[in-house]
Amino acid sequence: MTGDETTPSPLGLGRDLMLAGSRLRDAVRRRAQREFGLTALQSDILLVLASRGSMISTELASACGVNASTVTHAVDAGVERGLVLRVRNEADRRLADIALTPAGKRMAERVRALIADLARAALEGVDQPGLLAESLAQVTRNLEKG
Repeated sequence: MTGDETTPSPLGLGRDLMLAGSRLRDAVRRRAQREFGLTALQSDILLVLASRGSMISTELASACGVNASTVTHAVDAGVERGLVLRVRNEADRRLADIALTPAGKRMAERVRALIADLARAALEGVDQPGLLAESLAQVTRNLEKG
Protein backbone atom coordinates (compact mmCIF):
# COMPACT_ATOMS: atom_id res chain seq x y z
CA MET A 1 0.00 0.00 0.00
CA THR A 2 1.12 3.53 -0.67
CA GLY A 3 0.14 6.85 0.86
CA ASP A 4 -1.63 7.39 4.15
CA GLU A 5 -2.74 3.95 5.31
CA THR A 6 -5.40 5.44 7.61
CA THR A 7 -7.24 7.14 4.73
CA PRO A 8 -9.68 4.75 3.07
CA SER A 9 -9.92 4.65 -0.70
CA PRO A 10 -12.94 6.46 -2.17
CA LEU A 11 -14.20 3.15 -3.54
CA GLY A 12 -13.87 1.41 -0.17
CA LEU A 13 -15.47 4.32 1.66
CA GLY A 14 -18.33 4.43 -0.84
CA ARG A 15 -18.91 0.70 -0.42
CA ASP A 16 -18.85 1.06 3.37
CA LEU A 17 -21.36 3.94 3.26
CA MET A 18 -23.70 1.95 1.04
CA LEU A 19 -23.38 -1.14 3.22
CA ALA A 20 -23.94 0.78 6.46
CA GLY A 21 -27.00 2.51 5.02
CA SER A 22 -28.35 -0.77 3.72
CA ARG A 23 -27.81 -2.55 7.03
CA LEU A 24 -29.44 0.26 9.02
CA ARG A 25 -32.40 0.36 6.65
CA ASP A 26 -32.77 -3.43 6.89
CA ALA A 27 -32.67 -3.28 10.69
CA VAL A 28 -35.32 -0.52 10.71
CA ARG A 29 -37.45 -2.47 8.23
CA ARG A 30 -37.29 -5.68 10.28
CA ARG A 31 -38.07 -4.03 13.61
CA ALA A 32 -40.76 -1.70 12.23
CA GLN A 33 -42.45 -4.69 10.62
CA ARG A 34 -42.15 -6.84 13.74
CA GLU A 35 -43.07 -4.18 16.31
CA PHE A 36 -45.50 -1.94 14.40
CA GLY A 37 -46.56 -3.87 11.29
CA LEU A 38 -45.07 -1.15 9.04
CA THR A 39 -43.02 -1.47 5.89
CA ALA A 40 -39.86 0.58 5.50
CA LEU A 41 -41.68 2.91 3.09
CA GLN A 42 -44.59 3.37 5.48
CA SER A 43 -42.08 4.27 8.19
CA ASP A 44 -40.41 6.76 5.84
CA ILE A 45 -43.75 8.32 4.97
CA LEU A 46 -44.61 8.83 8.63
CA LEU A 47 -41.24 10.44 9.34
CA VAL A 48 -41.37 12.71 6.28
CA LEU A 49 -44.89 13.90 7.06
CA ALA A 50 -44.02 14.39 10.73
CA SER A 51 -41.11 16.66 9.83
CA ARG A 52 -42.48 18.46 6.76
CA GLY A 53 -46.23 18.49 7.24
CA SER A 54 -48.79 17.59 4.61
CA MET A 55 -47.73 16.98 1.00
CA ILE A 56 -49.21 15.87 -2.28
CA SER A 57 -48.29 12.35 -3.37
CA THR A 58 -45.68 13.39 -5.97
CA GLU A 59 -43.84 15.47 -3.35
CA LEU A 60 -44.04 12.62 -0.86
CA ALA A 61 -42.80 10.12 -3.45
CA SER A 62 -39.83 12.35 -4.27
CA ALA A 63 -39.01 12.85 -0.58
CA CYS A 64 -39.09 9.06 -0.05
CA GLY A 65 -37.16 8.24 -3.22
CA VAL A 66 -39.90 6.15 -4.85
CA ASN A 67 -42.36 6.61 -7.71
CA ALA A 68 -45.85 8.01 -7.23
CA SER A 69 -47.69 4.70 -7.70
CA THR A 70 -45.52 3.05 -5.03
CA VAL A 71 -46.24 5.82 -2.54
CA THR A 72 -49.96 5.65 -3.38
CA HIS A 73 -50.12 1.99 -2.29
CA ALA A 74 -48.28 2.76 0.96
CA VAL A 75 -50.54 5.75 1.65
CA ASP A 76 -53.63 3.58 0.99
CA ALA A 77 -52.38 1.16 3.65
CA GLY A 78 -51.76 4.06 6.02
CA VAL A 79 -55.28 5.40 5.44
CA GLU A 80 -56.71 1.93 6.18
CA ARG A 81 -54.78 1.84 9.47
CA GLY A 82 -55.85 5.37 10.41
CA LEU A 83 -52.29 6.73 10.32
CA VAL A 84 -52.67 9.16 7.40
CA LEU A 85 -55.52 10.87 5.63
CA ARG A 86 -56.11 12.61 2.34
CA VAL A 87 -57.45 16.16 2.41
CA ARG A 88 -58.44 18.23 -0.63
CA ASN A 89 -55.58 20.59 -1.56
CA GLU A 90 -56.64 24.22 -1.09
CA ALA A 91 -54.49 25.58 -3.94
CA ASP A 92 -55.52 22.93 -6.49
CA ARG A 93 -58.79 21.14 -5.79
CA ARG A 94 -57.77 18.30 -8.17
CA LEU A 95 -55.02 17.27 -5.73
CA ALA A 96 -55.12 15.74 -2.27
CA ASP A 97 -52.74 16.56 0.54
CA ILE A 98 -51.55 13.62 2.59
CA ALA A 99 -51.30 14.35 6.30
CA LEU A 100 -50.79 12.48 9.54
CA THR A 101 -53.66 11.69 11.84
CA PRO A 102 -53.08 11.93 15.60
CA ALA A 103 -52.45 8.16 15.56
CA GLY A 104 -49.97 8.68 12.72
CA LYS A 105 -48.13 11.33 14.73
CA ARG A 106 -47.85 8.93 17.67
CA MET A 107 -46.62 6.14 15.38
CA ALA A 108 -44.06 8.50 13.81
CA GLU A 109 -42.68 9.16 17.30
CA ARG A 110 -42.42 5.42 17.91
CA VAL A 111 -40.55 4.98 14.61
CA ARG A 112 -38.21 7.85 15.54
CA ALA A 113 -37.48 6.17 18.88
CA LEU A 114 -36.82 2.86 17.11
CA ILE A 115 -34.35 4.52 14.71
CA ALA A 116 -32.62 6.34 17.58
CA ASP A 117 -32.27 3.04 19.43
CA LEU A 118 -30.77 1.34 16.36
CA ALA A 119 -28.46 4.30 15.71
CA ARG A 120 -27.16 4.19 19.30
CA ALA A 121 -26.35 0.51 18.86
CA ALA A 122 -24.76 1.16 15.45
CA LEU A 123 -22.54 3.93 16.89
CA GLU A 124 -21.16 1.74 19.65
CA GLY A 125 -17.38 2.08 19.59
CA VAL A 126 -17.41 5.21 17.38
CA ASP A 127 -15.14 7.78 19.04
CA GLN A 128 -16.66 10.97 17.63
CA PRO A 129 -20.30 10.42 16.69
CA GLY A 130 -20.86 14.18 16.32
CA LEU A 131 -18.11 14.41 13.71
CA LEU A 132 -19.52 11.39 11.91
CA ALA A 133 -22.99 12.98 11.89
CA GLU A 134 -21.62 16.24 10.46
CA SER A 135 -19.66 14.34 7.83
CA LEU A 136 -22.65 12.23 6.79
CA ALA A 137 -24.82 15.35 6.54
CA GLN A 138 -22.21 16.85 4.21
CA VAL A 139 -22.12 13.65 2.14
CA THR A 140 -25.92 13.88 1.80
CA ARG A 141 -25.74 17.51 0.70
CA ASN A 142 -23.04 16.67 -1.84
CA LEU A 143 -25.11 13.83 -3.28
CA GLU A 144 -28.22 16.01 -3.51
CA LYS A 145 -26.32 18.43 -5.77
CA GLY A 146 -25.77 15.94 -8.52
